[in-house]
Amino acid sequence: MTLETIKCPGSNICFPFLSPLQQNDRIHYISAGTGEILEYSKTKMEHKVIVCTGGVPLGACFDANGTLHIVDAAHAAILRSDSSNQPEVLVRSYEDQTFRGPSSIILFNDGTIFFTDSGPFGETTLENRRGSVFCIGPSPSGAKTLRPILYECLAHPCAISIVNDDVLLVAEMMMNRILRLVRTPGNIYHSSVFYQCGGGLGPSSVICDTKGNIFVGHYDFAHTATKGHISVLNERGTITHTLQVPGPEITGLCLSRDEAFVYVTESSTNSIYCVPTPLNK
Repeated sequence: MTLETIKCPGSNICFPFLSPLQQNDRIHYISAGTGEILEYSKTKMEHKVIVCTGGVPLGACFDANGTLHIVDAAHAAILRSDSSNQPEVLVRSYEDQTFRGPSSIILFNDGTIFFTDSGPFGETTLENRRGSVFCIGPSPSGAKTLRPILYECLAHPCAISIVNDDVLLVAEMMMNRILRLVRTPGNIYHSSVFYQCGGGLGPSSVICDTKGNIFVGHYDFAHTATKGHISVLNERGTITHTLQVPGPEITGLCLSRDEAFVYVTESSTNSIYCVPTPLNK
């Protein structure tokens, strides 16, 4: 089967995502190599730069009001676009210690922000497990505060996804596994290994659909592999399907609004692949 393929400008593309306020034909993605966040119209077949951070953005998402939040490894900060689409710093340190380099982000409906802090590729490794997961959310006083969920203990955490209000999944690439974080009534998170991957370098992306299925994008180097693989897991962590794209450097996943397709960014071909999801056939 021939996949719908969107050839992208820029370089090192990653992190496809959608806006809650725009039409169904729009896909957003990041060109990390040029520091740009772009919008692609499937109807017009046009790419448009909407924000340039001047750094190395690795993840982005819109809140319910359409405000864009960006994680940027070069700026080592969480950025937020203002009314003129200029990025401004939201937060860049925890307890006076600058972030290593945020790498993925996701927002709850109430505006709570979760993000991973892995540093540039190769900084937090098996030998130097200093990556973190942070939350920016309401405190008992009502003000938003920054707090660590997992602090300086992970080997390149590079993706995060919401299962429900109390469960998160985190891709820890250099340990080749998916972690499950469960919130207790006391607002404390407990972590465990949800799925141990095999082969390749490790998972670069993880997303969930509304039926509880989990899509894991596996990253490998283009000089060691020819195809990219996406594992589809059920809520018990069992593989039910495997999807393929024509390139191993998978850097992001995003479901279409009707969940009929998964959009896959692949760095070695600088493309977005539109892969039909087997669960909706």
